[in-house]
Amino acid sequence: MWQLKKLPWLIILIQKTAADWQYFSRPDLSPPRLNITVPASHQTESGYLFVCAVPGRPDEGAVGPSQPTAYILRDDGDLIFSALGYTAGPWAADFKLVMLDGKPHLHSFQGAVNQGRGRIIGSHFVLNDKYETVHTPRAASHHQAAGHEFQLTDGHYALMEVPVPLPINLEPYGGSDDQEWILTGGFQEVDIRTGSLVFEWSSLDHISPSSSTRPLTPGGSANGKSSNSAWDYFHTNSIDKDDEGNYLVSARHTSALYKINGTSGAVIWQLGGLKSDFTVPPDVEFAFQHDGRFRGRSTDGTIEQISLFDNSAHEGIDSNGQRLHSKARWIELNHTTRTAREIHTYHAPDNLLASSQGNFQFLPNGNKFANWGSAGAITEFSENGTILFHAYLDSYPNHLVQGYRGFRANWTGFSSEEPAVLALETKPGNISIWVSWNGDTGTKFWEFYLADLVTGTLVKSLGKQPRTSFETFLEVSIDFSGTGPPGYCVIAKSFNGDGIQLGKSRPVRIQNDGPYRKHLTKQGGYLESIDKPAQGAVHGQLLSGIQVTDIGVNGSLSGDLHVTGV
Repeated sequence: MWQLKKLPWLIILIQKTAADWQYFSRPDLSPPRLNITVPASHQTESGYLFVCAVPGRPDEGAVGPSQPTAYILRDDGDLIFSALGYTAGPWAADFKLVMLDGKPHLHSFQGAVNQGRGRIIGSHFVLNDKYETVHTPRAASHHQAAGHEFQLTDGHYALMEVPVPLPINLEPYGGSDDQEWILTGGFQEVDIRTGSLVFEWSSLDHISPSSSTRPLTPGGSANGKSSNSAWDYFHTNSIDKDDEGNYLVSARHTSALYKINGTSGAVIWQLGGLKSDFTVPPDVEFAFQHDGRFRGRSTDGTIEQISLFDNSAHEGIDSNGQRLHSKARWIELNHTTRTAREIHTYHAPDNLLASSQGNFQFLPNGNKFANWGSAGAITEFSENGTILFHAYLDSYPNHLVQGYRGFRANWTGFSSEEPAVLALETKPGNISIWVSWNGDTGTKFWEFYLADLVTGTLVKSLGKQPRTSFETFLEVSIDFSGTGPPGYCVIAKSFNGDGIQLGKSRPVRIQNDGPYRKHLTKQGGYLESIDKPAQGAVHGQLLSGIQVTDIGVNGSLSGDLHVTGV
């Protein structure tokens, strides 16, 4: 005779000095723990958080995060997907939803950042809903695409930042004989199916280096003395395209936005910087901005709206442009009066000042979402500026974690991995089971089965458990009648809300020793048992042919159960 019962447990998360060993089923994953200061509510937009967590500036003593990569998280910080192992490189950026030929995909950039120069070199990846790489778009004309921008236009055309170092005479801009390298700011639009070039633009053809707010100096990381230290006078950090085929380019080192003719490449207008075509009042002034976007225009074209992320700071430049905190700006341009007007400005909580990076997203319900770049935080605002959600990318101070861009979006993911399971005999007769499935968004409940270790034949259902977080936990009490757990294994099956099976784990042996037990019982504890009456019990016998009756655990079947295979 043997019995099985589900034990209620209280899971106690222990905050540690590092985000290690958060999951029993996936001890290899260590996502950052969000420090949520304003929790989400019914007013926040639906969808998950798409963030990249990378180390902060090394000159500020940054050492985190444990695993720099791209993440999908719930509003409470619960993990949906870790891109660890899917893309490579210490710098992850611009992880977001993109539409490829009308279907939702993901984009991520992975590579390395040249600290002090702000150049992000690596590769772009487009992933399908199974997190499989389907495209690795590259720049044309033997150039190297960089990580500041990637947008898909017209279904399958990619806008990418393409900086190019060139040797030129820098004496007109204060350079000496040994200073002869400049970094042009530019972009390409490329058909990602064929790799063919659709459009190419270079700042040096249209914007004079004399417009730069980053001076050419004999020392420093961008002194113009080599191609690697080329003077980054322009620094493209975003490109957008409107429905007329024109482009909006943000240049950090001229503190200006430029509307570019999509046929000739000529500058249609400039906002900000030394030669602005618009009068910019004090409440609209910005500096060292990122993420310029078209936001609409009037029928006659006399009024245009744009948005931008106003850093108002630069880690490498001491400028009067620095202000108390960074902002996300929504601006109206009047082409008749040549004036700029504030529609709304969204101020960073806690006076955060992002000396680099950042973006500003318009959400479908009218809310606005800001990622505060090097300050390592994300915020959702109502349209009128009320803070509806705010979180830091890790729960530790001193700029340990930063993120180039962050987004909110709805997403349906179908994991190409198999579910991960750990089954542990925590004490004689008690089996604790943990299961997770990285990237899956469809599972509503798990069902756990005891199976024969040798044949894999299902012995019985151990119970069902609703999925409430990345890792689902179940404990059962089993009397093995002297046979012991070594003869059995555990299988977990995933089901959606309609009861359709989505996936299953491989058979996992029940462990009764090793580091997991030590981790479970070490000082401070990870779980604390609460001794309450069992909510259900199973009674039956292990007989030839496997017959179990009176199953009553969390919605399991009642009556006879005959199982012959997995």
